[in-house]
Amino acid sequence: MKTLQNIIKVLAKKWIILTILPLITAILVYVVVSRQPKIYKSSSTIYTGIVSGYDVLASENRTNDWMSVNNAIDNLMSVIMAESTLKNVSLRLLARNISHLESDNIGEYMTPQTAEELRRILTKEVIDLTVQDDEEATYQNYLNSFDSTRDNWFKQMFHWNHKHYSFKALSNIEVNRVGNSDMLRLSYSCDDKFVAYNTITILETEFVKQYLAIRYQQTSEVVKYFEKELETIHKNLTYKENYLTKYYIDNGVINYQEQTKMVAERQKDLDGIIERVMMERDGAEEELKLLEDKMGHMTTIFTHNASFIEQLHTINGLYTQLSADSTGTRNEELNKKIKEESDKLKTIGSNISSSQYTKEGLSNDLMITQWVNALLIRSKADAELAILHYNKKELEKEVKRFSPVGSSIKRQEREIQFIEQNYLSNLRSLNDAKLREKNLQLTSATFKVLTPPTVAMNPEKTKKKVYMMLAFVLTFILICGIVILLDELNRKPYDSPTAQKLLHLPVIGAFPTIKGESKNMTICRNLSMRQLGNSITNFFNRDKTVNIINVFSVCKGEGKSTISRAIFEYFETLDTKPVLVNWEKDFDSYSKHYLLANSIYDFSVNEDNMDAMPETNVIIVEYPPLKDASFPTKVLNTSAINILIVDSQRDWTGMNSLMIGELKRFNKLNNICVILNNSDIDTVGSFTGMLPPFNRIHKMRFSLWNLGNDTKV
Repeated sequence: MKTLQNIIKVLAKKWIILTILPLITAILVYVVVSRQPKIYKSSSTIYTGIVSGYDVLASENRTNDWMSVNNAIDNLMSVIMAESTLKNVSLRLLARNISHLESDNIGEYMTPQTAEELRRILTKEVIDLTVQDDEEATYQNYLNSFDSTRDNWFKQMFHWNHKHYSFKALSNIEVNRVGNSDMLRLSYSCDDKFVAYNTITILETEFVKQYLAIRYQQTSEVVKYFEKELETIHKNLTYKENYLTKYYIDNGVINYQEQTKMVAERQKDLDGIIERVMMERDGAEEELKLLEDKMGHMTTIFTHNASFIEQLHTINGLYTQLSADSTGTRNEELNKKIKEESDKLKTIGSNISSSQYTKEGLSNDLMITQWVNALLIRSKADAELAILHYNKKELEKEVKRFSPVGSSIKRQEREIQFIEQNYLSNLRSLNDAKLREKNLQLTSATFKVLTPPTVAMNPEKTKKKVYMMLAFVLTFILICGIVILLDELNRKPYDSPTAQKLLHLPVIGAFPTIKGESKNMTICRNLSMRQLGNSITNFFNRDKTVNIINVFSVCKGEGKSTISRAIFEYFETLDTKPVLVNWEKDFDSYSKHYLLANSIYDFSVNEDNMDAMPETNVIIVEYPPLKDASFPTKVLNTSAINILIVDSQRDWTGMNSLMIGELKRFNKLNNICVILNNSDIDTVGSFTGMLPPFNRIHKMRFSLWNLGNDTKV
């Protein structure tokens, strides 16, 4: 609390500076702000549809992914403030203003002051690229020129510090999301209301182009990729299918599965028929052997008969034709001929027979008939077997032909199936990409200006009062800090707390600065001296008849003589018959009596003082400055009080502290006290109470100085 009180006292002393300087700063800020150009603001609100717009990719009961939504909004805001977007806005704004610079309706694009400033900075190159009243053509010329060289007029306008067309100026465009909705608010302020309006108008269309260019570039590249892949896959699929078709034709394959199934069934049926025919032939062969054994020499007769053999070959030929007729169109005809020829054969056999009965007693006609039938059966079986074996060989060739064809067809069909799956997969991906592209078109179509920008009629309200108050407060705080810092660095013991901190001695009072002989000054000195006298008297030893007061200082000119005379006058009014001993008049500070003195009586040799000392109660001794002469340290403990006079307006040095430290080392009674001389009224008043003048301002300042202490004398 004591530190706070000291700070308040320090600041209260500088109240004039703490009041005037902040006021001056506030006035200067007001003047500077007043001279600033007026600022006009134009704004608009755009509905993006990112949150609530229709999405063809989402399900009916979709839930918004707020992280994705916020990311989409942030991306959109970043596109708006991107350098590429602001570059196009700058060039379009330049094209709009310069192309209409000489038109009659220039007031729709900029103020006359802005137009005049723009005319002054135009170059011949820019004028040549400008197409009057054609904003789009002018913009294209400017854009081509901007990208043509590394350094040109348009790049300088954009990258330097122009107040309307530079990137720095356009970066002041504010883009804010309206709450948690999918609406954005664009606003821009500058010193030209028409430029602000046109800037927002151009930005509304330009950022949509930039946003769609970025998004379309992503989807269009994907669509192109899948379209190219599908084209390649389709060509490969067509080639494979055509090759498989040609392979079917070359190998006579209509339906491989059915054909192989039919071949297998034919092979199975053919094996069954061959087995049955062979069994019939074997049966006929056995019967022929049995009959030939019974017929004996008749067999030889028949086998050597040319007509019989010829007729038998004829029948074999007919059987062969019958077996070879797979269509069955001649079966009836051939069977009829076979029957006729068989009858002829039997007739020939009967004619050949020379006896009617065999040796066993059997009828030759019956036996011959049986033998001829068995012979016909064997011939028929031989003919059929020949045809069947031939068919089997042909069928085996068919099986051998179909075996490699099957594996090749399966391999080609597998490749075609893989290509088809790849084609369908890419087709599905292409459909998804096109769906996303269409969704992007629908999303971009939802961008709509809800609140179009307008030309501001009135400038924005300036914050003059806020700036003034801020300047006042900051200046006040800065000066307070400087004052407190200077006070911390100050080595002047200007008040009691500071003196005690520097000297490490108690302060018993303060004496005011002498400024003339006015009534108020006389009252101040009297009150100060009365307080000092009371404080000094408190140190007197009541058991002694004489109390000695030693008055000394470190340097010359501290006011020892003035205060010693004032103390003398005070005690003189108390009828103590004081004696004032002065080092300049009453003793020699360089004599051995002074240096080796044990008391005041050893070196005070003035006859007047010697005569007055027996009757006095108070002896006031003024010593030479400690810097100029040594102090008789033994007299410290023989006096009632030792008073150190300190000028409050002089710096207290380390050498001064060293000298006082030496005296304190020999002062066993600890009766060295400090009186501050040349003090202001407030410092003196901290000991005496409020001093004149007793006006309201002084009372308030004194109350603040002493933190509410009594202001009455």
